[in-house]
Order: sequence, then structure tokens, then C-alpha cells
Amino acid sequence: MTKIIITGSKGRMGQALISCAARIPELEVVGTVDQGDDLGAIIGKADVVIDFSFHNATLGVAELCAKCKKAVVIGT
Repeated sequence: MTKIIITGSKGRMGQALISCAARIPELEVVGTVDQGDDLGAIIGKADVVIDFSFHNATLGVAELCAKCKKAVVIGT
């Protein structure tokens, strides 16, 4: 099972990803992050971060993923 965190979780795409992931048995959403939330506090739970946040946040998300050796998918 692949454990994922979705950033930008309150937006349209974030909500769509959460909905789709719920229907795929091989995926488990272990966290959601939106503006003001701390990705660093939960990143250890995930295999991959799917970023659909805001373009200004993407660099920080990517840097944290690299530091923590987590895969990242950027959809912003």
C-alpha cells in the first residue's frame, strides 16, 4: 500500500484526489495539508506527497520532500 499526503487538500483538485484515493485499495491517505498546516509534522507517515497547493508553496514542499527522502508529485 502506498501512503500519501495531499497538499492543497481543501481546493478542488485536493478534494478530487482525496475522493479518488478512497476508491483505490492500494492507496491510503495518511494526511492532508492546506494553508497554515505543518507538512513537516506528518511527512514521516507518507511514502509520497502529492502537491496541489499554490505555486508559492511548491518549492518549500519539494525541499522538505527531498530532505526527508519522500517522493513528490507536483500538480500545481
